Amino acid sequence: MRKFWKEDRLQNIIIVQFLKRGATVLAEERGAVLVKDDFSGVMCLSATDEPDGRKVLEACDDYELLLLSQPLMLEYVKQRYSLVCEHPCFQAVYTKGEPLPVAGRLDIGVANDEELEKIIATYQFADPEELKETQARGMVFAAHEGGQFCGYIGEHSEGSMGMLEIFPEFRGRGYATELESFLINKKLDTGCTPYCHIIYDNAASLHLQKKLGLEIAKEQIFWAHKK
Repeated sequence: MRKFWKEDRLQNIIIVQFLKRGATVLAEERGAVLVKDDFSGVMCLSATDEPDGRKVLEACDDYELLLLSQPLMLEYVKQRYSLVCEHPCFQAVYTKGEPLPVAGRLDIGVANDEELEKIIATYQFADPEELKETQARGMVFAAHEGGQFCGYIGEHSEGSMGMLEIFPEFRGRGYATELESFLINKKLDTGCTPYCHIIYDNAASLHLQKKLGLEIAKEQIFWAHKK
């Protein structure tokens, strides 16, 4: 029997990538699977059947953080495990497998300690320790133009691309396109399928993903966490 989550790769790219990098399957039914990424510790639930979704969730007594690949189980985990979701996201996946052209106007390299301090001060969706760990594994990148630090991008511990920021005085020059193209190519070099999460109201980021050729999953995904 073909696994249900293989039928919709866009919606379930997190499950696909978690398993590719050696994740643990905590529980599985015909219409639901709960997987834990051993590197990041993030647990992801994919479910197309609510009773099956409830069954696999019984693999754990409680959840601090749970990534939902579809909205089906959102209300249940809110009520059963007292989780909240403040930022529903669109999921964008680069499926073409071919490297993107990079304009070459930016000097891009792993962020140094001074640059990391500015990244910590300007990026609101990761704590300082997570960003330091990302720097240590060489996956947060600083971009320079004419010797000036103009922006950054990185990979979150669970494997998604993110942290993309161009400082205000450098915007409107296509640097976001160049930075993300750089990271997409780097992910392709390691055999990964590049994907990212866009907060539901970030129209500019959603436009960028479409411009770069990423495909958008039909349903939103949800980072559900304790209050």
